[in-house]
Amino acid sequence: METMTQIQDLCRTFTSLTEDDIVVIHNKREMLQSIADLAQANVFIDCPNRDGKTMVVVAEAVPTTIQSLYQTGVIGKIIFEALEPAVFRSFRTGKPTMGHRALTHEGKHVKQNVTPILNKAGQTIGLLILEQDITRQVKRENELALLSETTEDFYRTFWDFVTKEQAIPDIIEEALILLNEDGTILYANNFAIGIMESHGQLEWNLYRNRQIRECLPFIEEEDYSHDGFIQREVHHLGKVFIIRGICLKKQDKKGDRFLFTLRDVTELRNKERQLMVKSAVIKEIHHRVKNNLQTVASLLRLQIRRGVSEEAKQSYQESLNRIISIATVHEVLSYSGMERVSMDEIIHKIAKALVYNLPHSDCRILLEFETEPLSLHSDQAISLALILTELIQNCLKHAFVGREIGVITVGISLLDDQIRFFVQDNGVGLQETAKTDQLGLEIIQNLTKYDLSGIFELKPKVKEGTTASVMFPFRQEDLV
Repeated sequence: METMTQIQDLCRTFTSLTEDDIVVIHNKREMLQSIADLAQANVFIDCPNRDGKTMVVVAEAVPTTIQSLYQTGVIGKIIFEALEPAVFRSFRTGKPTMGHRALTHEGKHVKQNVTPILNKAGQTIGLLILEQDITRQVKRENELALLSETTEDFYRTFWDFVTKEQAIPDIIEEALILLNEDGTILYANNFAIGIMESHGQLEWNLYRNRQIRECLPFIEEEDYSHDGFIQREVHHLGKVFIIRGICLKKQDKKGDRFLFTLRDVTELRNKERQLMVKSAVIKEIHHRVKNNLQTVASLLRLQIRRGVSEEAKQSYQESLNRIISIATVHEVLSYSGMERVSMDEIIHKIAKALVYNLPHSDCRILLEFETEPLSLHSDQAISLALILTELIQNCLKHAFVGREIGVITVGISLLDDQIRFFVQDNGVGLQETAKTDQLGLEIIQNLTKYDLSGIFELKPKVKEGTTASVMFPFRQEDLV
C-alpha cells in the first residue's frame, strides 16, 4: 500500500494539488483494497497533471480474490485521453461514468466505472476508477454475433437447397424440419415425413403450415420458443429420438426460423441395453468362476494343514499358487465386465501375493515393476498369469540361495508388433534344476507355444542372475 509520503511525492511531482487535496486523496486510498476485493476488480486513483492534458496514477489496489488485470504495477503511469476517455469525461463534467468499455495497454477488455473525488470546495481533484475484466464476455458477444450472421447465411443456403435441389436434404439420414417462429411447419424432408406419418393421420402432402405438435406429439413448445440451441432425448410409442434444434435468427429480427433434426436411436438404445445385460452376465460368470477356484484353493490349504509329506507339500503349494493366479484374473474380470483384462494390474497382484505369502528362505525379496498399461483377452491373461507364477516360484526357490537380499523385476511392454514379458532376478544364475522343477518349465513352454503362439527364452544376465522372457504377437484389440 502506498504510504502518505509516496502519494505526496507523486502529487507534488506531477500535479498542482494542495496539501489539503493530497490528504483527501490519501484518505480515499485507505478504502481501495476493500473495494478491489469486494468488486473483484483493479481499483485506481488518477490525478490531473499540471499540463491539464494527462493524468497520473497515484494509487492502486490489486484484488486478492482473483487474478490482477495487469502483470505489473501502474503507479506513476501517465494516462492519455485517447486511451481512457471516460476518465477525462468524468474529470471535466464532475459526474460519474458507469459501464464504459476500454482496452488496456496489455490488450484486455475492461469495464470502467469512474467516480470523481471532490475536495471541500467541491472541485474535482482526482478520479476513483474501478476496472473489471470482461475479455471473456466480449469474446462470447463476438461469437454470438458471428453465430447470428452464420445462421442467417445457413438459413439462406439451406432454403436454396430446399427450393432448387430437393434431393439433397432427402439423402440425409436424419429427419429435417424447418419451422416458422409460431411452430408451423415450413419444410420437412422425406425422413421427417415418414416419422410424422407414423405418429399421425395426416397425408404426406398436408403437413405444411400445420403445427408441429399436431404432427409430432412429443415436440414441446419450449423446443422452438428459444433463441439458442436445444438437444434432448425423447421416448414415444416404443421409439427413442434425439431432438436437436437451433434458432436461425435473421438480421432484421423478424420471422425467425427453427431448424430441427430428429434421429431415431431406438435400435442403438436397444443394443446398449443388451450390452449392459451381457456385461452383467459376464461379470457374474467370472465372479462364480473366481469363487469356485477359491473354494478349490481352500480345500488344498485344508489338506496341507492336515499334514502331508514335505515333497507333497511343495507340490500342493505350487498347485495352490496356480489356482490362485487363475482366480486373480477372473476376479479382475468380475468387476470389469469385459473379456479383456489390464495385464499390468494382474502382474502386480500375483507377484506381490507370491513373494509376500509363499514360504521361502530368510532372504529379503524386493519387487520391481516395468509395466505398460496393456490389455489382453482373458484366455491370454490366464496363460500369462500361470507363466508368471511358475517363473516367480522358480526365482524364490533357486535364485537367492545364501543371499540376504534379492531383487525380482517383472515387466511387460509393447515392442514393434510383439508383446515382451519378462521376469529377471539378480540371483546366483542358472543352475541344474531338479526333476520336479522341470514340470514348471514344461508348463511355461507349452503355454507360450500353444496358447500365446510365442517364444520362451531363459538365459543368464551379463553380470548376475537370470532373465526369463516370453515374446508373442499382439492383436490390435489387445492394446489399450
